Amino acid sequence: MPLIDLLCYHGVNSSGLAVRPPAIAQASTYADSFTVETLCFASGEATTDLRGGNARLAEALKSDPRFRGWLTLSIHQTAVSHELARQYLTRSLWVGARFEQDSDADAILNAGGYELVNSLRRYGRPILLTVTTNGTLQSAIAAAREFNTLRFIIAPQTEALTTDCLPAIDQILNISLLPVAAFAERDVIAQAIAGIGERRILWGSEWGRFHHAAALGMLKDCAVNALQRERFAYRNARELLGT
Repeated sequence: MPLIDLLCYHGVNSSGLAVRPPAIAQASTYADSFTVETLCFASGEATTDLRGGNARLAEALKSDPRFRGWLTLSIHQTAVSHELARQYLTRSLWVGARFEQDSDADAILNAGGYELVNSLRRYGRPILLTVTTNGTLQSAIAAAREFNTLRFIIAPQTEALTTDCLPAIDQILNISLLPVAAFAERDVIAQAIAGIGERRILWGSEWGRFHHAAALGMLKDCAVNALQRERFAYRNARELLGT
C-alpha cells in the first residue's frame, strides 16, 4: 500500500538544538524503503528563524519530486508571515500554512492571528496547528468555526490532548486530526475513527524529529480494517493535496 507522510521535519527544531538532524537524502531512502509516495516537510528552524528556515526548506524540497512543504508562519511576526505567504503559497510545492502553538501565548486567534488567518483565505490551502494545551485546542476550534471555508488540521502534542480533542472536534467538520505517534498509544487511530470517522484522520511520521518506526508501527498495528487503513494513511491526504 502506498503512503503519504503528511508531516516530516527538516532542520533542527528549537527544543533540540544540540541534536544533529538527519540529512535530507535519508528522507528519500525512507520513502524508497516504505513506499512513501509524498513527504510533506515543515521547517524545524523556522520556529526561531522564520525567513531563513523556510528558505532552506524551499531549497531542500527541490532535491526529490516526492517532497512538499508546510510553510511555517507566526502570529508574532505578522508582516513577515504575510510576505512569506505571498512568496510561497502560490506555488504547487507548498501544501499550506503551519503554526506552532507551543503555549497559550501562541494560540492562533491571539494578537495578529485573526488578521493572518483571514488573509490566508485567498490561498485556499489547509492550515496545520499544533495543540499543546486546552487553550490552544479551543483557539484552533474557534478559528475553524470562524473561518469555515478553510481546512484545519490539528496535531495534539500529548496523549491526553489527543483523547480530549476527539469529542471537541466531532461536530467541526472542517477540522481533521493528525495524531503524533510518539505521544499516542497505537490504538489511537481506531479510537479516532470511532469518534469522528475515517475521513477526518490523517497520518504523519514526524520523520526528522522522531524515529519513523513508531508511526509505522501505529499504522501497522492499529485495530482497523484494510479499507480504513488505506483511507487515513493515503487517500485522505491525497484528497487534501489535490493529487
